[in-house]
Amino acid sequence: MFGTGLIGFWEHFNFVLGCAMLCGIMPLVGPVVFAAMVWEAVDRGFDGGFVDTGKELTGLLLGKVAPWFNRVTHNFNMQFVKKAEDAYMMNCIFCGAVVLPCMFAFCWHHTQKYGFSLSLCFAYHLLRIGPYFMNFAYIYTLCHKEGHTFTGLYAKEYNNSMFTRNVFNWWIGLFFGVMPASFAFGHSINHHRYNNGPLDCITTSDKPRDSIVNFCAYIPRWTWYSLNITTTIQFWKEGNTKVAQKMVLGSLYFWTWYGAFHYMNPLFAFAYLQFPFWENVLLLAAVNWSWHAFNNPKDPEDEYVGSITILEGCINVLNEDSHVVHHQYPGAHWTDHPRLTDKHWDAYAEHQATIFRKTHAFEIFGLVVGRQYDKLAEKFVDLKGQRAGKEMTHDEKVKLIKERVRACWWGPRKPADLVLQGKEVGNLMDGKAVDGTYGKLAGAHKDVVATKDSKVASSLNDGEGLTTKLTESKKAA
Repeated sequence: MFGTGLIGFWEHFNFVLGCAMLCGIMPLVGPVVFAAMVWEAVDRGFDGGFVDTGKELTGLLLGKVAPWFNRVTHNFNMQFVKKAEDAYMMNCIFCGAVVLPCMFAFCWHHTQKYGFSLSLCFAYHLLRIGPYFMNFAYIYTLCHKEGHTFTGLYAKEYNNSMFTRNVFNWWIGLFFGVMPASFAFGHSINHHRYNNGPLDCITTSDKPRDSIVNFCAYIPRWTWYSLNITTTIQFWKEGNTKVAQKMVLGSLYFWTWYGAFHYMNPLFAFAYLQFPFWENVLLLAAVNWSWHAFNNPKDPEDEYVGSITILEGCINVLNEDSHVVHHQYPGAHWTDHPRLTDKHWDAYAEHQATIFRKTHAFEIFGLVVGRQYDKLAEKFVDLKGQRAGKEMTHDEKVKLIKERVRACWWGPRKPADLVLQGKEVGNLMDGKAVDGTYGKLAGAHKDVVATKDSKVASSLNDGEGLTTKLTESKKAA
């Protein structure tokens, strides 16, 4: 029987602290997030209902106007980027680097002249995160992509600009509570070095994930990471002083920005600059809890189980739903994710990968902490069973899901007889890209072997198409 109770002083302490944090966060962030969800539902005329509809982002604004605007600006925007598929990014930059700061400046002027307005602040944040917080999702995803990109995303004449290479993390991100350097160094080097193991500063694998109590105890861990505290300490411990210094610089940059406004108007600084940080804590902690909610009890280092994959996801921002691929090839361009999923599709079946269909990360989070195992089982894709011609029963899926959300590979719940294969000591490549990747996880831990696969780097037609395999999977289902 897997226990889900808290163990020891620190887990209880972090639970109490996490509850206190949530009590402060939820009354502030909750109404804005809820309003953003209502906005999206209104946009599609509540087609399919409010939540769990499978029709998210299909309304007038998100399903028609936004794609239309990206299409009509595509040819003009192509001149600024390396890949034509990234042309949309220039619209994100214009909105985030120009329009949003203008909105911020207007709110500052209004507050200084007429005093603080709660309704104006609410409207600002709602517009900032967008319907179903899609603005938030794209900005954070682009901060994420920018942090992983060593060669830049822009055309040659713009790619060496310090502004364009850092615009999301060091400018736009300031309005979304992003601590500069957290993605570029804290995330890309620490999280992708240790891959949810004990030295990963945002690891989820020491507690069962099907527990709202455990998630509350996780909130402080995510907070210290978001503040660049635990990652900076970890880099110093490892002797990686150059990266630690960059983390400190990023923190000083943010707090100088925040401190200037706090000096002039503390309430404005809290409401407009600190609020987005706590928004980040709540939403991104839930997302990471979802991405890494499952472990293979017999081999918790199993990358195909330890990160989820979502097929036909209704909110698949830049192919982030292919999270296994992201951990295998963190530096890969988002357009390559389907091909790289296809490349390893046989391994997905062999490992009985954690795959779901027609869902999204926030729904997975809610179903996991809410212990909605039946609903998770309905969405679970038994790829291994489909290939063998004998799929798991519903009850067998529920049993597998329970085992995976409760399996731990370090901490007080680690099985005494568990033998690890070396990945708990970390990826020795330490975030250094090889041919645009950090190296395949299976060969990048104890023995560092350079990954040189020209087909992975350049071919767009490597093997049978993923679309064909998904079709086969549907037929088998």
